[in-house]
Amino acid sequence: MPPPDEHTAVDPTGTAWVVWLVIVGPGLLFVTLACVRRVGTGEMLLVLRHGMVVRSQRTGFVTRWPGVERFEPVSAEPQVVPLVIRSRTCDGVDVVALADLTVQVRDVEVGTLWVPTSELSCIAEDSVGTEVRRLEVRALVNDLDALQDRWRHRITRQLPTGTTTLALAVTEVEVQLTPRVADVISDEPESGASC
Repeated sequence: MPPPDEHTAVDPTGTAWVVWLVIVGPGLLFVTLACVRRVGTGEMLLVLRHGMVVRSQRTGFVTRWPGVERFEPVSAEPQVVPLVIRSRTCDGVDVVALADLTVQVRDVEVGTLWVPTSELSCIAEDSVGTEVRRLEVRALVNDLDALQDRWRHRITRQLPTGTTTLALAVTEVEVQLTPRVADVISDEPESGASC
């Protein structure tokens, strides 16, 4: 048998397998677990790259590139988003309204910018606040039930495609009345005219 070449690395102790087992094996396992995720029951799993939706899936396993993409689990069930709307009516009355908006993510288009639930509340609050600015305080108080449905449709138009509003319930309206405004409201005939 010829002697081993001096440029050939030979592990006389046979510990190369220990390096693979202790260092490389756990590293590969960690990367695999970090890059593969199973979609949970009642959720949709999105893969985002720089805030844009790259992939979405409702069942099975989803993969991502580590460091470049991230997972974003989204409930496919209806979610209640609390809203606090601060606005001023067209006749100069400050209004604070509390509402519950029920939204559901039914689908997410690939290539669109992902809007998290926290930002959905801002979109809805701005939309309702704009509508309140177009009303007189009397119309707001008297026609609140009819206004809720109109506001819900307006909010839906401003949400990302695939996200819909199922209900909007205004639970409390606080109107800050000055003596002048209170007198005007109590003296005016019933009217729903807007400014």
